[in-house]
Amino acid sequence: MPRHLILLYTADFYSLTESLQQEVYREYYMLVYPMVYAIIRDHGAAEDIIQDAFMRAIERAKQIEEPEKLAGWLKTLTKNFAISFLRKWSRQRDELLSDDVFLYKEVSSNEIGLSVEKEVEIKMMKEAISRYLDQLKPEYRQIMEMRWIYNLSYKEMADVLGLTEGSIRQKLFRAREAVKNKLKEEWGNR
Repeated sequence: MPRHLILLYTADFYSLTESLQQEVYREYYMLVYPMVYAIIRDHGAAEDIIQDAFMRAIERAKQIEEPEKLAGWLKTLTKNFAISFLRKWSRQRDELLSDDVFLYKEVSSNEIGLSVEKEVEIKMMKEAISRYLDQLKPEYRQIMEMRWIYNLSYKEMADVLGLTEGSIRQKLFRAREAVKNKLKEEWGNR
């Protein structure tokens, strides 16, 4: 086990010097990042998950009965955070909304009087859109997710990705057009 990680168990993390806190976090990050990235396949999301899991680890590390199992416990904790993220993301992705691409917003069929056939068609369209998103270039998929799942502004996306806002807008437009064209190919003008 990396030598500074044990401080999560033996010391009050917040009483450590800033440089020691950074070293503990760096060791934790190096321990779990490859696993989280393999699950999530998105650098930004992996970093968020690692930070959230680290905060939980700070709170609960002292509860471990066998300190030699700390590294394994940290990996399990972080893996569970990553899996929870995937489940949440999967649910949210199905409710993705866009101005230019028709994506279904959950509304009770009683409220708008949809027939069973129409409800089935909408459900099939949602599944198709989800497939189309998975088929996008990774950079386009990432920008679509950042915009409609994480609700980031153009500026925030530009800062995270190191691009200009204009470039973000262009990539987002192209991603929406790609999904819209796929919809037209498969669904026509229904």
